[in-house]
Amino acid sequence: MMARHKVVPPVTPRIVQENPGQQLVRYGLLAGVFLLAVWLSYDYGQSQAPANSDAPVVQSHESEQRIPELEQERDTLKLQVAELKQRMKQANRTIAAERVRHQSPEQAVSSQQKVPAPEAVATLSEPAANTLKLENVHIDRTESENMFRIGFSVLHTGNSTGRVTGSIWIAVNGFSNGDPKRLSFKTLSPDRRLIVKMGFDQQQDVMEDIVLPEDFRPKNIMIEAKPYGNKYTGTATKITWQTTP
Repeated sequence: MMARHKVVPPVTPRIVQENPGQQLVRYGLLAGVFLLAVWLSYDYGQSQAPANSDAPVVQSHESEQRIPELEQERDTLKLQVAELKQRMKQANRTIAAERVRHQSPEQAVSSQQKVPAPEAVATLSEPAANTLKLENVHIDRTESENMFRIGFSVLHTGNSTGRVTGSIWIAVNGFSNGDPKRLSFKTLSPDRRLIVKMGFDQQQDVMEDIVLPEDFRPKNIMIEAKPYGNKYTGTATKITWQTTP
């Protein structure tokens, strides 16, 4: 009976790849040691030179042979550091590409949505197409000393069709006996109306009389158009109190 021999597979040596960061640190230490050796050699040569002597310093035969070796080692270290930097850059690009490749479609869409497109930003900054406008605001004197006639037009220039309904608020800011004060349209209107009714298809021309108190000095007038619903956007304006003759 033949004896069985156990076959031992050959052991393959494990190749350990060194971290690029560790390689960079190692090369940096080697470069530091090299620079320190050069400095010590220079310092030693300076210390051996006779003080206050103009005689040239004669280098030993061993020093002359050591200098080319140190220069060659310096050049080798520079090439290794440059090569390691290039490898690290390539590794970073590879890692970034792998991250993108392993992203799910949802993650890719989420990353793209983090930075808004220039077109989207421009669209958000544009005013709404159906925003109302106030034009031709003017203040006229009347035969009465304290009565004034306020005139303006409210309109919309959008593509939407349909009647615009809502309310128009009017107020006058000024001073009463030196103190700042705001008077509402209800206080200024002869019939004590709270608002001016708004209702038009394209444009509404408004002409309203207001009566100021005798001790009131007006500074500016505020007009605000508030449409009902969400189809149109309201608007407001404030102008300095200036009357026409």
